[in-house]
Amino acid sequence: MSGIAEELAARPLLGDGAMGTLAQATGARLEGAGSELALVAPELVGALHRRYLDAGAEVLQTHTYGASRLRLARHGLGGRVRDVNLAAARLAVQVVEDAAPGRPVFVAGSVSPATSPRTPGPVDPAGVRAAVREQVAALVAGGVDLLVLETFAHADELAEAVELAREESDLPVIAQATFVDEDGAPVTTHGETPEQVAHVVGALRPLAVGSNCTLGPQGLLAVVRRMAASVPEGVLVSGLPNAGLPHVVSDRSVRFASDTAHFGRYAAHYVAAGARLVGGCCGTTPAHVAAAAAALAETPEPLVREPVAAPARPVVTVGLGAVPGPLPDLDADRPSPAAGNGSAPEPRRGVLGRWLDGSRRPPLLVAEVGGTGADDLEAGLARGRGALGAGAQVLWAGRERSRRPRTTAAAVAAGLHETAAADVMLTVTSWNTSRMALQADLLGLDALGIHALVCETGNPPVHADRPVRDGVWEVDGLGLVELATSLARGVDPDGSALPVACPFRVGVRVAPGADDLDRELDRVRAKIRAGAEYLVTRPVYELDRLRRVRAGLAGERVPLLVTAAPLSGFAEAEQLRHEVPDVVLPEAVLARARRTGEDPAVGLDLAADLVAEAVADGLVDGVVVRRPGAPERLAEAVARLGAALPARS
Repeated sequence: MSGIAEELAARPLLGDGAMGTLAQATGARLEGAGSELALVAPELVGALHRRYLDAGAEVLQTHTYGASRLRLARHGLGGRVRDVNLAAARLAVQVVEDAAPGRPVFVAGSVSPATSPRTPGPVDPAGVRAAVREQVAALVAGGVDLLVLETFAHADELAEAVELAREESDLPVIAQATFVDEDGAPVTTHGETPEQVAHVVGALRPLAVGSNCTLGPQGLLAVVRRMAASVPEGVLVSGLPNAGLPHVVSDRSVRFASDTAHFGRYAAHYVAAGARLVGGCCGTTPAHVAAAAAALAETPEPLVREPVAAPARPVVTVGLGAVPGPLPDLDADRPSPAAGNGSAPEPRRGVLGRWLDGSRRPPLLVAEVGGTGADDLEAGLARGRGALGAGAQVLWAGRERSRRPRTTAAAVAAGLHETAAADVMLTVTSWNTSRMALQADLLGLDALGIHALVCETGNPPVHADRPVRDGVWEVDGLGLVELATSLARGVDPDGSALPVACPFRVGVRVAPGADDLDRELDRVRAKIRAGAEYLVTRPVYELDRLRRVRAGLAGERVPLLVTAAPLSGFAEAEQLRHEVPDVVLPEAVLARARRTGEDPAVGLDLAADLVAEAVADGLVDGVVVRRPGAPERLAEAVARLGAALPARS
């Protein structure tokens, strides 16, 4: 059999998928390192390898991610590095020999960064280098055909690992970084672009430079394209995405949004973009690999037609007129404290409370000021002012969406509350904090005048390492509602009276697209019993699920706000349908987006139609407008969707 370099030069090869998440799906549970399964459950690891072979995989990775001394030492296994890596390598080699005799299948030794991104304190560089060398030596002794350095978050660290691997072996090396989405662009957690990684690591001329993990199929395609255009001649490219976005479910296990046919299509797109090794990472299964094998055997369909150009200067509709260009100056409309004459505009503060307490509720128009590109204070304030000028009655500072936010949602909420004199709803999450810390945070919000809360458990971020399930889980979303409503009654969790009650108005999220909608509604009812006063949906793109929510909560007298997030174009629609949990996007919507490409006007049309029908049918009591980007984009959406509502007083 020829070597992998010759095979990749002749044709693209298909790798396997996830081992760790697949092992967890079988019910395997280890208190320590997942790679220890090669020692304690070799029959399980071997069975997973065979399933990937049967699905069409041509490159199997050893189950040794994280099996270096510094990582294993955290689990008391620092002295068993050689045992773990030898066992895993020999197991994979034996499976290939037994199950695929004569097939050109290769075993790749998986090597991760020597330390986790979450490792506390300083790291000894000499210890890191020794850990990489030790793991590589054990894998080579176990008989692997090549080495895959995967999920590195820093180009220099990946380049050093390539050099260390070459010091221990002359086996081919594939070097893979991982990228996150920052404001719509892929970068490593150190801020490096795909081009920078391709240049730094490609200069060492490994067999291939590529990317794995963190991003889903659609997001990784841009990385593959950019790397393929940037690597030195003769250096190949690899791409192994996650199945989709992860979501921590009720038992705190990680579930990935996953569509095998979608994954397969993108594997073919990677090859068309220049990748020579494709496969899967977290959340992928043998079914994903089988779909990729089928897609690679066919000619890939085009992604989408050329985008339709958007207007150069968005038009912001305010009231009955159209104002192109700059946003209105809100401060100019607001009378000074000394002004005693004339009619002052309706005060913006207190709108939510009056709406909740009123005997009738005209549809409420809320604008979400957070989101991609709004993780600094000035951007959040500008988006909030623009939304108010376009007709929003209440603002919402959602959670930070950047991995390196330049401010907090609470700071944006406080800034808007003060400078725009507006009611600002604030998302408060309970993940990774204690009850005592949450109580302190809530008391601080009360002092700042922030009283409109949207309470949720929160979803941990995806680190370069793996989807995070650790952290503090002392309080969930229900417990957070109980805490906030207790403070609103003037009582702390220990039953002691506060000097002054905190007048919180507490809302919670509801996901009409949840896999188990009955369970979702049970949780919502529990939160209503705990004191939640209003509900806010996740983004909605069809009304059947919303009707089920309304019917399921028919006995609850709690207003419901629907979140409308106009699609930016086909790319976003495709990602939402196939890669994002708890979102239902109908095929008809996807088909329309496919026909019109990246035309944002279509997304606005669809959102306006949905909002108008939802209000007319009595399904919702108001709308939350979500649209990332420049203030003008959010203001345009607020004005357009506000016009779909009945007259508001």
